[in-house]
Amino acid sequence: RKVIRDYMHQYEPELVKQRLHRRFKRRRFWAAGINDMLCVDQHDKLKYLGLALHTGIDPMSGKLKWLKVWSTINSMQIYCSSCSLALCFIDIPLITQSDPGPENFCLAKGHSYIRQSLDPNLQGLLQHRYMKDKNNIPPEIVWSNIRRNLTPGLENILANPGPHVDYSPQNPLQYNVFKWVVIPWFQRQLDDYVELRNSTKRRAQKNKILPHGPPDDIDEHPDSYGVLDFKVIIDPDASYIQEAEQLYAPPDHPIFELVPAEFDYWASNYFQQIGSPEINHDTVWDVYVQMLQKFRNNSRLLTTLELHGFHDDRDDFVKEVQDALNVQIGNQIQDMEPLLFDEEGLYMGGVQGGLGPDIDEDLADGVVRFSSDDADSENDSGSDN
Repeated sequence: RKVIRDYMHQYEPELVKQRLHRRFKRRRFWAAGINDMLCVDQHDKLKYLGLALHTGIDPMSGKLKWLKVWSTINSMQIYCSSCSLALCFIDIPLITQSDPGPENFCLAKGHSYIRQSLDPNLQGLLQHRYMKDKNNIPPEIVWSNIRRNLTPGLENILANPGPHVDYSPQNPLQYNVFKWVVIPWFQRQLDDYVELRNSTKRRAQKNKILPHGPPDDIDEHPDSYGVLDFKVIIDPDASYIQEAEQLYAPPDHPIFELVPAEFDYWASNYFQQIGSPEINHDTVWDVYVQMLQKFRNNSRLLTTLELHGFHDDRDDFVKEVQDALNVQIGNQIQDMEPLLFDEEGLYMGGVQGGLGPDIDEDLADGVVRFSSDDADSENDSGSDN
């Protein structure tokens, strides 16, 4: 911390001054209604454990559409996000939104493909908005809350396995045992957190005109809160969904496997042999140790398993997707026209091609404000809104 502090004082004195005086620039951000946009982002603070998080949030209702843990950010986002909306729900938003980056290629292409299949007038128009200069604000507030309220306890458990526990994400056997034991348990903790947040009313904030209520209730009954709903109804069994899935989220890709199939077979057997114990905060490392020992005792099996340690190299994953899809991938989509942008109103949704709805002056004066210096946002994820 001292090194970072000294560096910032030497090279970024103005930013330090702003921080000390709590004068970070407040950013203006507004959505026309629920399902106007879906903001997605990834979280890499757990990479040292071999884990990565990904989320999607509706900024109007504040509803977390998903919060997932997997073994890597890049491949999870490249292969899974593009069709996760269509495959998990019966409706999708007008547009998706993310930071620039090649890992968002299939998200942008997949969502655009589905929207264009339903509305030919959208052909050639990208249904995804890339946010520059850290303006993809809602997910950042989600990560801030999670880092404060959820992951410290889980991270403390996983980062301190004890002196007699062998674990390195770079060790193929240890990493696959870790994934098999830890990721399903970790996901259950995230699911509980999402359920709690989505069912809890946020604290009211004077800088926001968002509907005030539990995100789930706002999402299910927007009329009761005077909120417009821009959801696009889809048929999960329609041909365009299957085509989008094959193009941008092929279900037979290995990334959808938590561990290789043969490893999973033996892990399931070994888990039964040790009595199928409950995996919780107190037992997660004990189960890991017992499972690891079972595999180590079967030295012949270990010579036949093709296992890999943690690997999260962006360039490698981008090349893999480029080869699979036979396309060139950059930080942004180049072969479609970008969404229009209302520079005066700072509207960032998808209504009227990005220009926003026609609204009266009183409503135009009300904006959803996000601050990158939201110190008391434990419940401010009404600010996730």
